Amino acid sequence: MRFPARSGELATASLLVSIGSGLVLAYHYEAADPLVSVVAMEAILPFGAFWRALHFWSSQAFFLLLVVHAWYRLGDLDAYRERAGGRISWAVLAAGLPLTILALFTGYVLRWDATGRAAGHIAENLLAGIPIAGQALEQLFAAVSDDGVNRVYAAHLALAMLLWGIGTWYHTRRVILKSDAWTWVFFPLVASSFLLSAPLDRFDPQTAIIKGPWFFLGVQELLGFLPPLLAGVLIPAVPVVLFAALPCVRNPRPVLAALAVWIFAYAVSTLALWAR
Repeated sequence: MRFPARSGELATASLLVSIGSGLVLAYHYEAADPLVSVVAMEAILPFGAFWRALHFWSSQAFFLLLVVHAWYRLGDLDAYRERAGGRISWAVLAAGLPLTILALFTGYVLRWDATGRAAGHIAENLLAGIPIAGQALEQLFAAVSDDGVNRVYAAHLALAMLLWGIGTWYHTRRVILKSDAWTWVFFPLVASSFLLSAPLDRFDPQTAIIKGPWFFLGVQELLGFLPPLLAGVLIPAVPVVLFAALPCVRNPRPVLAALAVWIFAYAVSTLALWAR
């Protein structure tokens, strides 16, 4: 199996597993008391821990496979640039990356454990700090201090539907998932879910720093030094804009170089917070 060439197909299969397991969890999830609800799932629901783990690991796998797929597609830039509708397809791929990160982030918040609460309050303060539209965005998508995780839950469901739309309805009209793609995705995810539990962080008053999700650590580190608009919105938007612009430029090398610099700098910020 040519892994990089079929990473998009594997990513789509992982997304479908994530959505399917998410539907099982959604039936039992109570946004009014999220942490108790999550703990009860594992304690009472038959195979509840398995379904949580399957949803968690399939979601992580989808994001990582999507990143590999985006990297592999860099070799087809000329084809995307020249063919009809190629730039639209590239824009859909570019949009899928931040949407997936937002879906993962809201999923972390919905656990409402130590990591989830930290992520929720960081997002709340981050949105509120955006000039002009910040308060409206905070009330629309977060408001965890006033309304718990209800609005985050609604955003998570909307993001899942949107990813399903562009990742399956839009994409699989052009690509058929072969049976071996399900084999390579489903069985490893099932085995991993039986062996590795989904994270659920206990509250520890001795912890000096509550860290957010692994992909958010770089932003969390930057928020300690820079204004929220710059650290939480503008800087994270840079790679999305650079990646989306690649088919629109004649010489992509400067854009790729800038993208590589951003990735390196963000990795350093992530490691700086992770190492504390």
